Amino acid sequence: MARIRSKSAHLIAVAVGAALVLMPLPPLVASAHLSAGRVAQPKMSQPRLQRVGTANVRQLATQAAAGGGLSSNLESEAGPWIDFEREGSAVPDGAGAPAPGNTAAVVNQNLLGWEGLTHADQRLAGGGNQFSLEPPDQGLCVGNVSPNDPSFGPEVVESVNDALVFYDAAGEQFTNPITISQFYGLPPTIDRTTGTYGPFISDPKCYFDPDTQRWFHTVLVITQDPVTGALKAPAFVYIAVSTSSEALGSYFIYRINATDRSHPNCPCFGDQPLIGADKYGFYVSTAEYDLAPFGGNFNGPQIYAMSKQRLENGHLGRVVHLSGITHTIGDRTTGTVQPAASPDGVYDTSKNGTEYFMSGFDCLASQACAVAPGPFDQITTWALIHTRSLGTDEPNLKLSNIDLTVDPYVTPVAQLQKDGPRPLGTLVGEPVPDINANDSRMNQVVFADGLLWSGINTAVDPGPRDGIEYFVVDPSVADNGTVAASLHTQGYVAVANAFLSFPSVGVNGSGQGVIAMTLMGPNDYPSAAQIGIDAAGTNGAVEIVRQGFRPEDGFTCYEAFIGPGTTCRWGDYSASVAGSDGRIYSATQMISDDSRTFFANWSTFIWPTTPGA
Repeated sequence: MARIRSKSAHLIAVAVGAALVLMPLPPLVASAHLSAGRVAQPKMSQPRLQRVGTANVRQLATQAAAGGGLSSNLESEAGPWIDFEREGSAVPDGAGAPAPGNTAAVVNQNLLGWEGLTHADQRLAGGGNQFSLEPPDQGLCVGNVSPNDPSFGPEVVESVNDALVFYDAAGEQFTNPITISQFYGLPPTIDRTTGTYGPFISDPKCYFDPDTQRWFHTVLVITQDPVTGALKAPAFVYIAVSTSSEALGSYFIYRINATDRSHPNCPCFGDQPLIGADKYGFYVSTAEYDLAPFGGNFNGPQIYAMSKQRLENGHLGRVVHLSGITHTIGDRTTGTVQPAASPDGVYDTSKNGTEYFMSGFDCLASQACAVAPGPFDQITTWALIHTRSLGTDEPNLKLSNIDLTVDPYVTPVAQLQKDGPRPLGTLVGEPVPDINANDSRMNQVVFADGLLWSGINTAVDPGPRDGIEYFVVDPSVADNGTVAASLHTQGYVAVANAFLSFPSVGVNGSGQGVIAMTLMGPNDYPSAAQIGIDAAGTNGAVEIVRQGFRPEDGFTCYEAFIGPGTTCRWGDYSASVAGSDGRIYSATQMISDDSRTFFANWSTFIWPTTPGA
């Protein structure tokens, strides 16, 4: 739901730069630690964790059936959410963008990958009691070898707005797409027989814990008026935790009330729940906005910390809610504090348990986290210590952060794409649309080989173009309990005459893996891509692992549906995770050849990669 942050003034992008391929600049590698950071002073409360039910995937799979009833009426297809899309979005100009050298791009189709969930899959799931939605928001997690049959390989779970599906590592699909509403035991978002609205659902995330062999899934839930569909209190973060290592088994269903009526301008909701884990805890981070006016006021990041073991055992342990942690430099801040997750169950157990987070400075504190213009050169590493105490009745957490100076990043510009068959655009008589790359918030964070790995979107020169800046950070906690960190490696990835967006760094426990992303441009349909990475930086060419088939042609792209100045919704994030078989599994949005409904044509691609192969 990231568009609520796109509120800055519309600016005009200039022509595409030349397609000259240059040698990339070497990444910066550093090792000396900076001084220890500062203690944060969050307000800590203990909201109630409710266990609201259970789910059994095998039982749901027997009930999963595709429906019909597609309409050419946008209000019927997209529902009340379309009103927020029509509020407009920013088109930044990329002023002050860095100018890294270009990395070569090659087509190297990944023949082991498969098409994941598509817009048609999610819209028709649950008997068709769904909305047409853009973008998908990729939630991917990969577990251990299935206990049902080792030949299945690692189980793979994919979740998008608003459906999930279960595969093995060869792309064998175990179930029909299941709606997220069904999975959490909620009424359908829209009952197309009665016209009754159920809860609004968005921003799925998924994680398999390699230490305890359990699956975690989260989603944002906001109540809708059953008659009008208007969003209203209460709002929740729903959490599903498996009762075994089997993805197709049973899950405990929990929820945390994120309405926070005691906070300024609330009732509120927690946008884009982000998840991570350490040895002892499971963590959800949200960006808190008010419900009325929707997204008009911003209360900063929120962190919810809870005992991993108690969640897995079905126990209602204590939740520690850390609020009041807005961190600013000048007027720059962020709503996104990304928790780290481990690929191999190796965590920092110092200071009685430590969970790390990372964030950037991508928005304006004084303007409800509106996207910030111009370049910036700081990121933040956070540490939450004493996390073992989450398993007790008296948690004793301590949060600190430290800023690091990095090479500059700039809010990405709208992405160009190759023109081609666009039935929806042709119907309304509009030209090939640009695609939104959102902002320069921090993407998923991995704690592997003692380092933190992440990346962001950034505009690059000569433009208009977008590239990726990645960071490998060496964190620790000082004797006084505050975080220390140094920049181990940083660098850019940019491709001539192309746009890269929504990076996810996926590495194994040895720090070897890939950055997954989308690639598009004047000569490329939206495609799935990757580049290798290790502790020394990126290596090799950008590989297009599955070429796009057509342009993005969804309803959010066109003024006829959304209004002046619109750009296609895309992302809002990809995913890349290490599997137990030594491979890295990635998933990102692209445009395939069989995902069309009347109002949208997005699809996803999932692929494995063997690091170093």
